[in-house]
Parts: sequence; structure tokens; C-alpha cells
Amino acid sequence: MVKKVLISTIVAAFILNGCSNISTVSTTFKEEKQPKAVQEFVQADILEYGNFSFYAIDLNSGKSIANYKGKVPLIPASVMKIVTSATAYEVLGEDFKLETKLLYQGKISDKGILNGDLFIQGGGDPTLGSDGIDRKQDEFLKEWILAVKKAGIKDIKGDIVVLDEMFGYEGISGKWLWEDMGTDYAPITNGISIFDNLYTIYLKSDNEKVIVEKVVPNIKGLTFDNEVTVSENGEKDIYVRGIPFDNNRILRGVMPKNTTVAVNSDIPDPGMFLGEYFKENLIKDGVKVSGKVVTSRISNKQLKSGEILAVTQSAPLSEILKVLLTRSDNHYAEHVFEILKLKDIDIIEFWKEKGINIDSLVMYDGSGLSCADRLSTKFLTEVLMYMDKTNNRFIDLLPVAGKEGTVAKFLVETPLSGNAKIKSGSMSGVQSYAGYIDKDGKKIAFAIVVNHWNGTRQQLRAEMEKLLNGMIK
Repeated sequence: MVKKVLISTIVAAFILNGCSNISTVSTTFKEEKQPKAVQEFVQADILEYGNFSFYAIDLNSGKSIANYKGKVPLIPASVMKIVTSATAYEVLGEDFKLETKLLYQGKISDKGILNGDLFIQGGGDPTLGSDGIDRKQDEFLKEWILAVKKAGIKDIKGDIVVLDEMFGYEGISGKWLWEDMGTDYAPITNGISIFDNLYTIYLKSDNEKVIVEKVVPNIKGLTFDNEVTVSENGEKDIYVRGIPFDNNRILRGVMPKNTTVAVNSDIPDPGMFLGEYFKENLIKDGVKVSGKVVTSRISNKQLKSGEILAVTQSAPLSEILKVLLTRSDNHYAEHVFEILKLKDIDIIEFWKEKGINIDSLVMYDGSGLSCADRLSTKFLTEVLMYMDKTNNRFIDLLPVAGKEGTVAKFLVETPLSGNAKIKSGSMSGVQSYAGYIDKDGKKIAFAIVVNHWNGTRQQLRAEMEKLLNGMIK
């Protein structure tokens, strides 16, 4: 029943929702006199048919120094992560942590037999086994197995029960598109997260056909509708599609002859996978497990009263947000977004209470992946200004332009390389940047969003670099 409801919801979303770059708000403005750099940017040929906005504030004076259509709501892409991250940083605090617990329910006999169940209680931690955090990915697993043995458990007669219901079972935003489903940048958001909720498919080709050679880590019950073909000209273009909790994945595209290609996809059911993975490793380590693996989604088993074996804490929120913003991690962003909702934090209302006009803000997710999201550059810049005034440690969570993450190649070999901390955003028809400039005594908060342009993304970025460097002259 859950799966049927989910599928119908997703199908409806595909039919009703699509990316549109047309603003529903009038774009007729009486603009202030703009700096020369802004005037030149506005007149660039690449933007002749585009819809775009730029806003900048001098942080020393608190006054606007550039405003081109700053109130127009546009599709922001990943700069939306600034809004999610700033809210969490303010509400939860930089030291906030999430917990995943291992417990048992029942009695342990003198012979080490557990007449009962093991429980894995999810706490919404996106960093469990994550490659973004400075710890070994399987460290938690070794700690859990050691905890089971220290408790004297040698034989588990019951089940391994994974309590993964914390966020419900929608798994994804209803405003995401089919093209995002099953990709490595849009994994499921779940009460249990493991290995960034990603696995790797290895495809092997000969002269005529392509086969799935292996999957790492192995996922029980995973199947593929494989229609990847061999390319005659050496082209490689492979994609994976699939919905949450469905173990079948669609493989399409082309790849070169006589080669092996690795493609990442999302784990369909992270709770079930973690349970099976833990069971497998328990058995390898000499602990017998007679029962099966179940999750809250498919079982009525509840933890009434249990004994704690181990508690695995997440990285602190400051580290989570640093990774989130530096590598533009949708997985982390959506988990933070869901945590805020569970804390009864309305992000839009939160910023309204801070005195910022929120009329342009529309949030269907925390990552900006939805093309139904909207915000204005004025709103985003005012959020940045607020964070600079109230908690300027937030600035250090943004990647350094020309040096780090998704902006490592932005502003390279320009005066702003190393002198700006910026979040980027990009998706089909959208390019955006927002953050801080600190150069020669000038401190500026800014946001720029472009929806549609003529030419390449590289050409657009070059024009954006000219604009930002022009702001410090």
C-alpha cells in the first residue's frame, strides 16, 4: 500500500510539475543607478533572453550597493542551501549532534543466547558511514559488533529490527523530477542513512553488449532493467532511474567497447540495507542470527523497553554544514531540512521573525533541487548580512572561491581568488552564486541568480566573474 501511494504521488508530481524559468512576479522595476560592473553585466549578449537578478550589500555600512531586480523570485538551485544551513546553525547550534542507537529487547541466557530482537534506532544522521566526515566509514559497524560481544550475545534468536520511520516514507520531495530519481545527487532521505545512501554499479562491455558486473556494496534483492548499449564512437552517457523502496533500477545510455564503467546510484531502502549489512557482518564475526531483517515500514515491531548496546553520534552540526555547503551535498541538506521540520521550525516564518521580507521565498526542499523553489537575491543577501552580524562563524562554513569544493574553479586567477567565500548553485537552465567578498577593506554580501542564458555555462560564469571582481574596484 505504501509503495502504491508513493508511486501515484510521484507520477502526479511528474505530470503537474516542471521546471519553468518564467517568474510570476512583474519584472518592471524602477532601478537605482547601478555600478558600472552591474551595467556591463546586464548588457551582456549572453543574458539577452535571460531572467536574472543581482543584489549586494556593503557589510561595513549595511547599505545596498547594487540592486538589479533584487526582489524578483527566481529558481535558486543550490544557493537555497544557505537558507537551510543558516536556519539550522541559528536554531540547533554548531555543536548539535544526531544519534543512531543499537539496542536489544529480551533476555540473554547464560549461554549467550538472546531470546529477543536487536534494534537499530535511526536518528536521521546523514553522516553514518559517510565519506564526507573525517572518520573511517565502517568504524561504527566495528563498534556495534564489539558492543554485541561485550554484552555476551553469541546467538540472536529474534530479528534485527530497523526503526527508520523518523521522517516517514515519502523519501523524496514531491516536487523533484523523474530525471532526479535514482541518481547519486538525489538519494532518499530516511530515518536511517548509510554510506551517503549510495552504491556503485560496475558495468562491463565487450564488442556487442553491456552487463552489470558487480554492485558495491552488495544490496540484497537489487535488480536492473539494463538497456545500456555499446557505443561505436566511444561515447559514454549512462543514467540510472528508480524510486524509493523499489529494488528495481533502470539503466539506460551508451558506453565504449571493451571497458568497465562505474556509475553511482541511490540505495532504494537504506534501513533494510543497513540491517542486512549488519546481520551479514555479525555472522562473519561469529555471532549467530536466526531471525530476519525487518524495518518499521514493513513490520509492526516496536521498541517498548530496550537495553542500549551502543550509541553512534553524528559529526557536530558545524562539520555537517561545512560538508553540505562545500560539496553542495543534497543528501545532507535534505536531512537537515527534515530535522528542522521535526523541531517544528518553519524556515520561512523564522526569517520573517528576524525582520526579513519573505514574500519571495518558496521552499519545497532544503537543497534547492526542486525547480519549484523560489527566492529573491535581496532576501538571500539579507540572510547573509544577518548571519554576518549575529554569528559570523557561519561565514567560515562556505567554501573559499578558487580553492574549495564546487567553487574551486570559480574566480581562479582573479583578484577575488581566496578572498571570497561563496556557495554555488547549478541545474538545468540555472546558475547562481551567493556569499561574501572580503578584499582591500571592502566587505560585501551578495547574491546573483540567472535563469536561462544564451551560450555555454562557462561563458556565463566568465561574465559573473567580471561582475564580482568589478564590485571591488
